[in-house]
Amino acid sequence: MLNRRSALVLTSVSLLGGATASAHAQVSYPAKSLRLVVPFPAGGGTDAVARMVSQKLAEALGQPIVIENRAGAGTTIGLAEVARAAPDGYTLGVGGTSDALLPLLYDNLSFNPTSDLVFVASLASSTLVLAVSTNLPAKTIPEFIALAKSRSSSPLGYASVGVSSPHHLAGIHFSAMSGAPLTHVPYKGTAPALTDLVGGHIPAAMLGLPSVLPSARSGKLRILGVASAKRSALAPDIPTIAEAGLPGFEAGFWYHIVVPRGTPRSVIDRLRAEINKIVSSPEVRDTMAKSGFEALTLSPDESERALREDAARWIRVIRDNNLRGA
Repeated sequence: MLNRRSALVLTSVSLLGGATASAHAQVSYPAKSLRLVVPFPAGGGTDAVARMVSQKLAEALGQPIVIENRAGAGTTIGLAEVARAAPDGYTLGVGGTSDALLPLLYDNLSFNPTSDLVFVASLASSTLVLAVSTNLPAKTIPEFIALAKSRSSSPLGYASVGVSSPHHLAGIHFSAMSGAPLTHVPYKGTAPALTDLVGGHIPAAMLGLPSVLPSARSGKLRILGVASAKRSALAPDIPTIAEAGLPGFEAGFWYHIVVPRGTPRSVIDRLRAEINKIVSSPEVRDTMAKSGFEALTLSPDESERALREDAARWIRVIRDNNLRGA
């Protein structure tokens, strides 16, 4: 039978062993390769940012990170893959602006973005732009609006990266504010939409600045306006859509890293610290800026607030137009 002193000694040893095991678990993470699920096609701006950050993160963690592009259904395919993964810190995902809107757009989701996924760290944000084919005579926002109104019987088509995407919602918002009738033409990602815009197969598009800017600089398309609150430092000669005739018009997108609910707090803290360090580095911030992205280091509270604000901004557009995901 144990006396009080023996019990205390054994308890101390047990606690010490537990603490050592816990510390060892933290120190040993990660012990194998990780995977990063990107719910967008390869080759787009978001994919490029994810790959750049994951490369730096792999160096910091000392383990490779495998990128898996699981595009489709408005990011729900990829995010569902993350939500049902083992919560052990070895599966990460790229979430973002539309996370809070998914339950409004899709019936019978197999996961809840706000309860089954946990925010780790923010990555970057960017503005959307209204870009047009060089075949289109409009060279300014007012000219584009006038042209669209003159073709009300056969509305101009505009491309987006998919039904109910931020790009699609921005197009609906633009049409409503300007009174210019437009027809939405959804594409499966930025690359095919951009190809058709440059080729003159679609007259206009709402796309991200990072994806469009190179083609605009080479004269393959025109950017009529940026959807940010102020002009972009990358293209200061291009007016904002707001100053060009639609006061208050803003539309953009931002991305963050998420993990499955139940992932150990120590793992989340480690990942957050490393990612924030990477995104805050002058090299990464400069690279992102040159590509049209603004590096973000939001706290969990700031991220939650941003998601609420995005939901409040777009929920009326979704309900007024009876939008559903596709």
